[in-house]
Amino acid sequence: MSTATLTQAGPAPAATAHRGMNPVLRIVRLHFVDRMQMVWVPIIMLAAVAAVCVVVFLLLAALTPATAEELGAGFRYNQAALWSWPGFIVTIGVYAYARTMPFAIGMMGSTRRHYWAGTALWIVVQSAFLSALMGAFLLLEQATGHWFTGARMFDVYALGDGDLGATLLISFAITLACLSVGAGLAAVYLRWGQYGVMAGIAGLLVVILGALALVLGTGMDFMTFFSTNLIAKISGLLIVIAVLANGVSWLVMRKVPVGR
Repeated sequence: MSTATLTQAGPAPAATAHRGMNPVLRIVRLHFVDRMQMVWVPIIMLAAVAAVCVVVFLLLAALTPATAEELGAGFRYNQAALWSWPGFIVTIGVYAYARTMPFAIGMMGSTRRHYWAGTALWIVVQSAFLSALMGAFLLLEQATGHWFTGARMFDVYALGDGDLGATLLISFAITLACLSVGAGLAAVYLRWGQYGVMAGIAGLLVVILGALALVLGTGMDFMTFFSTNLIAKISGLLIVIAVLANGVSWLVMRKVPVGR
């Protein structure tokens, strides 16, 4: 077949579909190219931590005089599910900007606005997926009688004490905040390097310490705010943090050099 024939035939259907895709959705699709990190690693990580909790429970049952019922009651306050994955999620947020932004803008022809909007939408989708994953693990734990042993990891006080709605909400809010903060740190790094990140972290600590000083200095009864609907109020604060972090990302990345 001649070159002229190929030219007359026009571009391949896949290429046409790719160019015709919404530019924001194209960025979302770009972030999900690494299915291993975005989908399978969180599943493997949560399953592994659940297995560790079961092993610890069985060791305690074998080596201590506590009964299985007493250990089960104690495991109600297990926070492994709360602390085992936020660091990993922040890393995903950092990689989202650091690995894909130069390619999206330099090679795919995306604008900074489209890239930021697509990344923000991906953060919401990824947060919903991880929240659903936590909910699925909770239901599986409850269906198996806490992994056939009484060991709790998801049916715990910190995640809503077995309430599916509370678990979904707090998981979504934590993931949203972690991904957004990670993306914000990556945007700062791409613009100002490691010193910019250090300055940003220092500034954040100053803001947090200043807020604490204000609360303590004015005698505000801050804990009363959390006395009811604890999960909902903490989730609300985390969502506000996520919104602010995404706003910072937009303000910073408008000036980020693509080649860095």
